[in-house]
Amino acid sequence: MADHEKLGGNQIENLNTLSENADKHAEALRSRLEKEQSMENRAEKRENAKHEVEAAFEAVGGKKGNVVAQPRQSVPAAKPIKKATKSQKKTEYKKTLKSIQKNMNPAEKTFSKVIHNPVVEKTSEVAGATVARPAALLAGSVAALVITSIVYVIADHYGYRLSGSEWIATFILGWLIGLIVDWVRVALLGKKAGPA
Repeated sequence: MADHEKLGGNQIENLNTLSENADKHAEALRSRLEKEQSMENRAEKRENAKHEVEAAFEAVGGKKGNVVAQPRQSVPAAKPIKKATKSQKKTEYKKTLKSIQKNMNPAEKTFSKVIHNPVVEKTSEVAGATVARPAALLAGSVAALVITSIVYVIADHYGYRLSGSEWIATFILGWLIGLIVDWVRVALLGKKAGPA
């Protein structure tokens, strides 16, 4: 009797395992069937689209299967773009400036008119190209900080009084050195003048 109960327990275990395996296979088959159906749907949609395109082409007057029935029309050559003249650029600049100034409050508008005055603009461009070079200003600032700090420490150590012009003098010295280095860099490397 014990053998009979043992045999029954093994059979139940085997049946459970078979049931689990059957569920796994059924799920795999369902998944495969869904994929195949979606592939068939895509192929069917593709075929329908092809037929619609062919029908539209035939309606226009083409022959079925002959896509190149009509000769290609040549695209007209693009006209060369003309460069704007100085007067056109100046006119557009003024229009743009006026349209922007319309949206400003009175204080901003006044300031804009002052800094966009032709005399002020020209002076600013000349100063930016010669005197107010970023590299020169940076060199002047660094020189003023470093050299004046060293002079101050030495003067404090030996008991000398400073007049206050040391900052200005060292800034001018550093600015001149920076300006010369910047001009040499531009002359040697041929790069447009700007920050180093």
